[in-house]
Amino acid sequence: MSLLQELGYTNVRHYPGGLAEWNSLEPSQGADAPSHRAGRGVAARFEKSSRSLRLIDALSDQTVGELFWLWIQIVLLFGAMYWLIDWLPGQTLVSNGAPVRPNGWGFLSALYFSAVTATSVGYGDIVPAGATRLLAIAESVAGLIIFGCVVSKFVSRRQEQVIGEIHRIAFEDRLGRVRTNLHLVRTELVAAAASCEGHDIPPPAATARLESIAMIFVGELHAVHDLLYRPQQTPDEAVLEAILASLASVFREFNELLRCVHAERAERRLPLQSSLEAMSRLAGEICGDCVPRQYAPALRTWMDQIQQAAREIA
Repeated sequence: MSLLQELGYTNVRHYPGGLAEWNSLEPSQGADAPSHRAGRGVAARFEKSSRSLRLIDALSDQTVGELFWLWIQIVLLFGAMYWLIDWLPGQTLVSNGAPVRPNGWGFLSALYFSAVTATSVGYGDIVPAGATRLLAIAESVAGLIIFGCVVSKFVSRRQEQVIGEIHRIAFEDRLGRVRTNLHLVRTELVAAAASCEGHDIPPPAATARLESIAMIFVGELHAVHDLLYRPQQTPDEAVLEAILASLASVFREFNELLRCVHAERAERRLPLQSSLEAMSRLAGEICGDCVPRQYAPALRTWMDQIQQAAREIA
Protein backbone atom coordinates (compact mmCIF):
# COMPACT_ATOMS: atom_id res chain seq x y z
CA MET A 1 0.00 0.00 0.00
CA SER A 2 2.80 2.42 0.85
CA LEU A 3 4.44 1.73 -2.53
CA LEU A 4 1.20 2.56 -4.35
CA GLN A 5 0.88 5.78 -2.40
CA GLU A 6 4.43 6.74 -3.32
CA LEU A 7 3.55 6.22 -6.97
CA GLY A 8 0.81 8.84 -6.72
CA TYR A 9 -2.27 6.83 -5.82
CA THR A 10 -4.47 8.29 -3.07
CA ASN A 11 -7.23 6.28 -1.39
CA VAL A 12 -8.68 2.99 -2.53
CA ARG A 13 -12.05 3.96 -1.03
CA HIS A 14 -12.43 6.51 -3.83
CA TYR A 15 -12.86 3.68 -6.34
CA PRO A 16 -16.06 1.62 -6.45
CA GLY A 17 -14.14 -1.28 -7.96
CA GLY A 18 -11.71 -1.47 -5.05
CA LEU A 19 -8.08 -2.51 -5.65
CA ALA A 20 -8.84 -3.89 -9.11
CA GLU A 21 -9.99 -0.50 -10.38
CA TRP A 22 -7.28 1.28 -8.44
CA ASN A 23 -4.52 -0.82 -9.98
CA SER A 24 -5.95 -0.45 -13.50
CA LEU A 25 -5.40 3.34 -13.44
CA GLU A 26 -2.19 5.16 -14.19
CA PRO A 27 -0.50 6.81 -11.22
CA SER A 28 -1.42 10.29 -12.44
CA GLN A 29 -5.00 9.19 -12.94
CA GLY A 30 -5.04 7.68 -9.48
CA ALA A 31 -3.99 10.98 -8.00
CA ASP A 32 -6.44 13.10 -9.90
CA ALA A 33 -9.48 10.88 -10.54
CA PRO A 34 -10.99 11.03 -7.05
CA SER A 35 -10.91 14.83 -6.94
CA HIS A 36 -12.44 15.08 -10.41
CA ARG A 37 -15.17 12.60 -9.51
CA ALA A 38 -15.84 14.37 -6.24
CA GLY A 39 -16.05 17.70 -8.06
CA ARG A 40 -18.47 16.31 -10.62
CA GLY A 41 -20.58 14.79 -7.86
CA VAL A 42 -20.76 18.04 -5.93
CA ALA A 43 -21.62 20.00 -9.10
CA ALA A 44 -24.38 17.53 -9.99
CA ARG A 45 -25.88 17.69 -6.51
CA PHE A 46 -25.70 21.48 -6.54
CA GLU A 47 -27.42 21.64 -9.94
CA LYS A 48 -30.21 19.34 -8.74
CA SER A 49 -30.60 21.40 -5.58
CA SER A 50 -30.75 24.61 -7.61
CA ARG A 51 -33.48 23.21 -9.86
CA SER A 52 -35.50 22.13 -6.84
CA LEU A 53 -35.13 25.53 -5.22
CA ARG A 54 -36.17 27.28 -8.42
CA LEU A 55 -39.28 25.10 -8.62
CA ILE A 56 -40.14 25.80 -4.98
CA ASP A 57 -39.60 29.55 -5.47
CA ALA A 58 -41.74 29.54 -8.62
CA LEU A 59 -44.62 27.82 -6.81
CA SER A 60 -44.31 29.97 -3.68
CA ASP A 61 -44.56 33.14 -5.78
CA GLN A 62 -47.97 32.09 -7.10
CA THR A 63 -51.20 33.23 -5.50
CA VAL A 64 -53.87 30.82 -4.28
CA GLY A 65 -55.97 31.58 -7.35
CA GLU A 66 -53.05 30.92 -9.68
CA LEU A 67 -52.27 27.64 -7.92
CA PHE A 68 -55.91 26.57 -8.22
CA TRP A 69 -55.91 27.43 -11.92
CA LEU A 70 -52.69 25.41 -12.30
CA TRP A 71 -54.45 22.47 -10.65
CA ILE A 72 -57.37 22.83 -13.10
CA GLN A 73 -54.91 22.81 -15.99
CA ILE A 74 -53.28 19.64 -14.66
CA VAL A 75 -56.69 17.94 -14.41
CA LEU A 76 -57.62 18.96 -17.96
CA LEU A 77 -54.24 18.00 -19.40
CA PHE A 78 -54.11 14.56 -17.80
CA GLY A 79 -57.79 13.99 -18.54
CA ALA A 80 -57.11 14.61 -22.24
CA MET A 81 -54.11 12.29 -22.09
CA TYR A 82 -56.19 9.53 -20.49
CA TRP A 83 -58.83 9.93 -23.19
CA LEU A 84 -56.24 9.81 -25.99
CA ILE A 85 -54.71 6.66 -24.50
CA ASP A 86 -58.19 5.11 -24.57
CA TRP A 87 -57.67 4.78 -28.34
CA LEU A 88 -54.74 2.44 -27.73
CA PRO A 89 -55.56 -1.22 -27.10
CA GLY A 90 -54.68 -2.60 -23.67
CA GLN A 91 -53.64 0.76 -22.22
CA THR A 92 -56.80 2.46 -21.08
CA LEU A 93 -59.09 3.23 -18.17
CA VAL A 94 -61.33 0.46 -16.89
CA SER A 95 -64.78 1.08 -15.41
CA ASN A 96 -66.77 -1.82 -13.92
CA GLY A 97 -64.49 -4.31 -15.65
CA ALA A 98 -64.98 -2.79 -19.12
CA PRO A 99 -62.64 -0.39 -20.93
CA VAL A 100 -63.75 3.24 -21.11
CA ARG A 101 -64.76 3.96 -24.69
CA PRO A 102 -63.05 6.81 -26.58
CA ASN A 103 -66.20 8.87 -27.07
CA GLY A 104 -67.89 11.84 -25.41
CA TRP A 105 -68.84 9.91 -22.28
CA GLY A 106 -65.35 8.44 -22.25
CA PHE A 107 -63.88 11.95 -22.24
CA LEU A 108 -66.05 12.92 -19.26
CA SER A 109 -65.01 9.71 -17.49
CA ALA A 110 -61.36 10.55 -18.18
CA LEU A 111 -61.82 14.05 -16.71
CA TYR A 112 -63.59 12.55 -13.69
CA PHE A 113 -60.77 10.06 -13.13
CA SER A 114 -58.21 12.86 -13.57
CA ALA A 115 -59.92 15.02 -10.92
CA VAL A 116 -60.21 12.09 -8.50
CA THR A 117 -56.55 11.22 -9.02
CA ALA A 118 -55.36 14.84 -8.61
CA THR A 119 -57.14 15.05 -5.26
CA SER A 120 -55.81 11.61 -4.21
CA VAL A 121 -59.35 10.47 -3.37
CA GLY A 122 -59.31 7.23 -5.38
CA TYR A 123 -62.92 5.99 -5.31
CA GLY A 124 -62.00 2.89 -7.31
CA ASP A 125 -64.96 3.01 -9.72
CA ILE A 126 -62.51 3.79 -12.54
CA VAL A 127 -59.01 2.30 -12.44
CA PRO A 128 -56.01 2.73 -14.75
CA ALA A 129 -54.49 -0.06 -16.77
CA GLY A 130 -51.21 -0.36 -18.60
CA ALA A 131 -49.20 2.80 -19.19
CA THR A 132 -52.07 4.86 -17.74
CA ARG A 133 -50.87 3.86 -14.28
CA LEU A 134 -47.67 5.86 -14.75
CA LEU A 135 -49.69 8.93 -15.73
CA ALA A 136 -51.92 8.45 -12.69
CA ILE A 137 -48.91 8.33 -10.39
CA ALA A 138 -47.41 11.47 -11.97
CA GLU A 139 -50.72 13.34 -11.70
CA SER A 140 -51.18 12.27 -8.09
CA VAL A 141 -47.73 13.60 -7.17
CA ALA A 142 -48.37 16.86 -9.01
CA GLY A 143 -51.74 17.28 -7.32
CA LEU A 144 -50.25 16.67 -3.87
CA ILE A 145 -47.56 19.29 -4.53
CA ILE A 146 -50.12 21.86 -5.64
CA PHE A 147 -52.39 21.21 -2.66
CA GLY A 148 -49.39 21.36 -0.34
CA CYS A 149 -48.53 24.79 -1.72
CA VAL A 150 -52.13 25.95 -1.24
CA VAL A 151 -52.17 24.74 2.37
CA SER A 152 -48.83 26.44 3.03
CA LYS A 153 -50.27 29.66 1.58
CA PHE A 154 -53.17 29.56 4.04
CA VAL A 155 -50.84 28.74 6.94
CA SER A 156 -48.38 31.49 6.02
CA ARG A 157 -51.28 33.93 5.65
CA ARG A 158 -52.40 33.16 9.17
CA GLN A 159 -48.85 33.46 10.45
CA GLU A 160 -48.49 36.85 8.79
CA GLN A 161 -51.68 38.01 10.49
CA VAL A 162 -50.46 36.80 13.90
CA ILE A 163 -47.03 38.38 13.41
CA GLY A 164 -48.63 41.63 12.26
CA GLU A 165 -50.82 41.67 15.37
CA ILE A 166 -47.77 41.05 17.58
CA HIS A 167 -45.91 43.90 15.87
CA ARG A 168 -48.90 46.20 16.30
CA ILE A 169 -49.15 45.44 20.03
CA ALA A 170 -45.39 45.86 20.46
CA PHE A 171 -45.51 49.16 18.56
CA GLU A 172 -48.35 50.47 20.69
CA ASP A 173 -46.46 49.44 23.82
CA ARG A 174 -43.41 51.29 22.54
CA LEU A 175 -45.45 54.44 21.95
CA GLY A 176 -46.91 54.13 25.42
CA ARG A 177 -43.45 53.76 26.97
CA VAL A 178 -42.18 56.82 25.10
CA ARG A 179 -45.06 58.94 26.37
CA THR A 180 -44.66 57.63 29.92
CA ASN A 181 -40.91 58.18 29.94
CA LEU A 182 -41.26 61.72 28.61
CA HIS A 183 -43.73 62.45 31.40
CA LEU A 184 -41.30 61.05 33.98
CA VAL A 185 -38.43 63.10 32.54
CA ARG A 186 -40.54 66.26 32.73
CA THR A 187 -41.49 65.45 36.34
CA GLU A 188 -37.82 65.02 37.24
CA LEU A 189 -36.95 68.30 35.54
CA VAL A 190 -39.61 70.17 37.49
CA ALA A 191 -38.42 68.60 40.76
CA ALA A 192 -34.78 69.44 40.03
CA ALA A 193 -35.66 73.02 39.13
CA ALA A 194 -37.64 73.38 42.37
CA SER A 195 -34.65 72.18 44.39
CA CYS A 196 -32.38 74.91 43.04
CA GLU A 197 -34.81 77.84 43.15
CA GLY A 198 -33.95 80.48 45.75
CA HIS A 199 -30.27 79.50 45.88
CA ASP A 200 -27.56 81.77 44.62
CA ILE A 201 -25.30 78.75 44.26
CA PRO A 202 -27.09 75.74 42.80
CA PRO A 203 -26.96 72.71 45.10
CA PRO A 204 -24.77 69.84 43.85
CA ALA A 205 -27.78 67.52 43.90
CA ALA A 206 -29.54 69.62 41.25
CA THR A 207 -26.50 69.53 38.99
CA ALA A 208 -26.16 65.75 39.41
CA ARG A 209 -29.84 65.24 38.62
CA LEU A 210 -29.46 67.39 35.54
CA GLU A 211 -26.74 65.10 34.18
CA SER A 212 -28.73 61.92 34.77
CA ILE A 213 -31.91 63.45 33.33
CA ALA A 214 -29.99 64.56 30.24
CA MET A 215 -28.75 61.03 29.54
CA ILE A 216 -32.25 59.57 29.93
CA PHE A 217 -33.75 62.29 27.76
CA VAL A 218 -31.27 61.56 24.95
CA GLY A 219 -32.52 57.97 24.85
CA GLU A 220 -36.15 59.07 24.51
CA LEU A 221 -35.16 61.60 21.89
CA HIS A 222 -33.57 58.79 19.90
CA ALA A 223 -36.87 56.88 20.06
CA VAL A 224 -38.86 59.86 18.77
CA HIS A 225 -36.28 60.46 16.06
CA ASP A 226 -36.66 56.85 14.89
CA LEU A 227 -40.44 57.20 14.81
CA LEU A 228 -40.06 60.06 12.34
CA TYR A 229 -37.18 58.81 10.21
CA ARG A 230 -37.34 54.99 10.35
CA PRO A 231 -40.95 54.14 11.06
CA GLN A 232 -41.68 50.41 10.95
CA GLN A 233 -45.25 51.47 11.45
CA THR A 234 -46.65 54.99 11.23
CA PRO A 235 -48.35 56.09 14.47
CA ASP A 236 -51.67 57.87 14.48
CA GLU A 237 -51.40 61.63 14.15
CA ALA A 238 -53.13 62.17 17.50
CA VAL A 239 -50.63 59.93 19.28
CA LEU A 240 -47.67 61.48 17.47
CA GLU A 241 -48.94 64.99 18.26
CA ALA A 242 -49.14 64.11 21.97
CA ILE A 243 -45.56 62.79 21.87
CA LEU A 244 -44.24 65.88 20.08
CA ALA A 245 -46.09 68.17 22.50
CA SER A 246 -44.55 66.34 25.46
CA LEU A 247 -41.14 66.56 23.81
CA ALA A 248 -41.46 70.32 23.31
CA SER A 249 -42.56 70.72 26.95
CA VAL A 250 -39.55 68.70 28.15
CA PHE A 251 -37.22 70.91 26.14
CA ARG A 252 -38.70 74.04 27.72
CA GLU A 253 -38.33 72.60 31.22
CA PHE A 254 -34.79 71.51 30.39
CA ASN A 255 -33.83 75.04 29.35
CA GLU A 256 -35.32 76.38 32.59
CA LEU A 257 -33.25 73.93 34.62
CA LEU A 258 -30.10 74.87 32.72
CA ARG A 259 -30.64 78.51 33.60
CA CYS A 260 -31.46 77.58 37.18
CA VAL A 261 -28.21 75.68 37.76
CA HIS A 262 -26.21 78.26 35.78
CA ALA A 263 -24.84 75.51 33.52
CA GLU A 264 -22.95 77.69 31.12
CA ARG A 265 -21.00 76.01 28.32
CA ALA A 266 -17.60 76.65 29.94
CA GLU A 267 -18.80 75.19 33.26
CA ARG A 268 -20.45 72.05 31.94
CA ARG A 269 -18.94 68.69 32.75
CA LEU A 270 -18.09 66.33 29.92
CA PRO A 271 -21.05 63.90 30.40
CA LEU A 272 -23.52 66.77 30.45
CA GLN A 273 -21.92 68.48 27.46
CA SER A 274 -21.98 65.23 25.43
CA SER A 275 -25.66 64.69 26.23
CA LEU A 276 -26.54 68.28 25.31
CA GLU A 277 -24.71 68.00 21.99
CA ALA A 278 -26.59 64.78 21.19
CA MET A 279 -29.90 66.43 22.15
CA SER A 280 -29.15 69.42 19.95
CA ARG A 281 -28.17 67.24 17.00
CA LEU A 282 -31.22 64.97 17.21
CA ALA A 283 -33.69 67.78 17.82
CA GLY A 284 -32.16 69.77 14.97
CA GLU A 285 -33.34 67.02 12.60
CA ILE A 286 -36.91 67.18 13.93
CA CYS A 287 -38.45 69.95 11.88
CA GLY A 288 -41.30 70.30 9.45
CA ASP A 289 -38.97 70.54 6.46
CA CYS A 290 -36.46 67.89 7.61
CA VAL A 291 -38.46 64.72 8.20
CA PRO A 292 -38.97 62.54 5.08
CA ARG A 293 -42.75 62.27 5.40
CA GLN A 294 -45.38 64.97 5.09
CA TYR A 295 -47.33 65.56 8.31
CA ALA A 296 -50.30 67.71 9.26
CA PRO A 297 -49.62 71.45 9.91
CA ALA A 298 -50.13 71.01 13.66
CA LEU A 299 -47.43 68.34 13.80
CA ARG A 300 -45.05 70.47 11.76
CA THR A 301 -45.62 73.33 14.21
CA TRP A 302 -44.61 71.12 17.15
CA MET A 303 -41.52 69.96 15.25
CA ASP A 304 -40.43 73.56 14.63
CA GLN A 305 -40.91 74.37 18.32
CA ILE A 306 -38.70 71.42 19.26
CA GLN A 307 -35.99 72.59 16.88
CA GLN A 308 -36.15 76.14 18.28
CA ALA A 309 -35.83 74.81 21.85
CA ALA A 310 -32.80 72.75 20.78
CA ARG A 311 -31.10 75.90 19.51
CA GLU A 312 -31.43 77.46 22.96
CA ILE A 313 -29.71 74.47 24.56
CA ALA A 314 -26.76 74.65 22.16
